[in-house]
Order: sequence, then structure tokens, then C-alpha cells
Amino acid sequence: MDLSCFKAYDLRGRVPDQLNPELAERIGRAYVEITGAKKVIVGFDIRLSSPDIAEALSSA
Repeated sequence: MDLSCFKAYDLRGRVPDQLNPELAERIGRAYVEITGAKKVIVGFDIRLSSPDIAEALSSA
């Protein structure tokens, strides 16, 4: 899996080769596991890929 989308303080990458729904779901699961968060707010921008990425992130 290509993890080049991880930068010093954020995530940035080309969809789908660097950032995709599968990776977003894994990020969401890891975040919940590490932080123990019960609720997380997920927002997105106008890009056509944003709803799929947000949905995958939220499915964790």
C-alpha cells in the first residue's frame, strides 16, 4: 500500500493511487483504536472523490 499521502501535519495525495476509500477506512479504524473516540466529525470539500473518502473514513 502506497503511504506517500502522509505528510508532516496532514494527508494529501492523488486519488485513487495515493489516497482511496480502502486507506481512508484503515485510517479511521486506527484513529478510533488509538484515541478511543466515540464520535468524530468528518468534513470534506467539493471534489468528486470526497464523499466516497468521507464515507469510508466514517465506516470504521
